[in-house]
Amino acid sequence: MAFEWNDFVLKLKNTEIEFQHLKKAQLAQAILESGRGTSDLFKLHGNPFGMKYRPEIRAIAIPVTYTASNGVEDIYCKFETLQDAVDGYWVFIDRPVYSGWRTSIASPEEYIEFIAFAGYIGGNSEAKQAYVDKVIRLFEEASELLKVSPDSNTEAIWQKNGVLLEIGHGTLPSGTFDPGAVGVNSKNEYELNVIAARAAQNIIRRAGVPCDVTDAVASLYTIGRRAAGYDVFCSIHHNSASGRAQGAEVLVHDRKADPEDLMLSRMMSAEIASELGIRDRIAGGRNPRLRLGVLSGAEDTDV
Repeated sequence: MAFEWNDFVLKLKNTEIEFQHLKKAQLAQAILESGRGTSDLFKLHGNPFGMKYRPEIRAIAIPVTYTASNGVEDIYCKFETLQDAVDGYWVFIDRPVYSGWRTSIASPEEYIEFIAFAGYIGGNSEAKQAYVDKVIRLFEEASELLKVSPDSNTEAIWQKNGVLLEIGHGTLPSGTFDPGAVGVNSKNEYELNVIAARAAQNIIRRAGVPCDVTDAVASLYTIGRRAAGYDVFCSIHHNSASGRAQGAEVLVHDRKADPEDLMLSRMMSAEIASELGIRDRIAGGRNPRLRLGVLSGAEDTDV
């Protein structure tokens, strides 16, 4: 079976990836590496990214011997389906050699530069930079291929990369796991944060707004810094409490928040409380300003 380029573009277009704004970088690499789907590696083996086989990717790819355009034979990834190719790319990137790539996601340009110099492309620094420049020049073409026909009755309400949601608690920089307290429903805080983040992401994306979710391992300040390039950053938390103390609150940084942040926090707190039928703690007098590391990092990105 020969794989078709247009089928691959459509598959990538319709696949939700962890950071949606990096999709054009993924497609730009495929445009370059496969010659817009003309390479035998893509047509015969479903590999548009020129990825060589590594043991860490064996769950989604199989090894195949292939001779590249430069005449050098090597072992490459073969994918059974185009969905495997799309997903396999991120399995490949999640290997230890690219450890830390999630700290370089503020823009597709920053991401491509990080993985190129981490080893995606061989050669010296000049060769790596040349690769970066080639991929970036293809961003416009990739964006056009991925473009969704806009609804004439809607107007974009974001200017950058949309919304970044952060799942509170989870794995700590020390390698330990912090689940948070266990609530009355036997679910810990982290489990509830995951449910809320994924549900919110689905609703926000259905509204036509880009929305990514991060569950990264880093200090709270560094996690907040990942808001760079987004319009809105929200760190989601639940806290175990008795029914009497139950309520909703949306907090901002005590020194760095501006009036627009405060206005947004009050709107969100009121909406959450109304939807869930619980008390709005901010309207009830709770000070929304708090010195939290994750908010300090986010504010320093001008989100």
